[in-house]
Amino acid sequence: MEILMPGKKLNRNRSGASVKAKNTGSHRQFNSSLVWKIMFTLVFVGALGYGVMSTPKVVETISNQRVEQVLIEGKVNYISEQEVLAAVNSFISESLLLVDMQEIKKVLETMPWIRSVTIRREWPDTLVLNIVEEKAIARWGEKRLLNQDGEIIAPDNIIGLESLAILSGPQGTERKVMEQYQLFSQLLYQRGLKIAELDLNERAAWKLTLANGVDINIGKSQLMEKMRRLVDFAKDSLIEQMDEIESIDLRYTSGIAVKTKENNMSEVVSL
Repeated sequence: MEILMPGKKLNRNRSGASVKAKNTGSHRQFNSSLVWKIMFTLVFVGALGYGVMSTPKVVETISNQRVEQVLIEGKVNYISEQEVLAAVNSFISESLLLVDMQEIKKVLETMPWIRSVTIRREWPDTLVLNIVEEKAIARWGEKRLLNQDGEIIAPDNIIGLESLAILSGPQGTERKVMEQYQLFSQLLYQRGLKIAELDLNERAAWKLTLANGVDINIGKSQLMEKMRRLVDFAKDSLIEQMDEIESIDLRYTSGIAVKTKENNMSEVVSL
């Protein structure tokens, strides 16, 4: 039997590849079609028998193949390979064929920085983990974070993320506050303004602080209308005077109140 290794080509034109029976004249000529049918049957039965005999060994070999390598795919910034490997350590000595990939996925997705995991086997001995990491958009209070869907991320620390805006609100309002933060941010971006803090209090009133320290009281209703009013009012002249402003109150029907640091008085501007 000839074993063909990967990359080796079978020479189909070599000498001896084709065999023909000779006609001796004194012997009866055999029916070549019948001969080929008999040969094919014998070869088929032999191959079938060999396959049946060898199948248990093949199955046993595959079943006993242990996980020898874990390959991590995807860009991760806040979780280390060591943390991932530690989480799956109890699985990597198991059979690659029988390893419980759903259980591994469940374990990994309980880790704070992992949003989702896709797992696949690569024969003969590798388990591939494709990891999608969470993306922090803002802080929730002092020690936790929020992703783009307003879901809480609670890592051991937030080192390197202290510059993110701080959002706060009653328990269960995380998604609502995140959505409002994103809407406000889009409007204020037109004037080059950035939110440092956004708070929803127990009375359902909104207040934010800009990165330049200016406090803005928004109130409970018509939030986007009031913010658009502020953006329209914040022309170049107001932007240039931002360092002199202490707070802005949008809780007026048709105007805003601006309080300066100098005179500690609020001036109502009609719009």
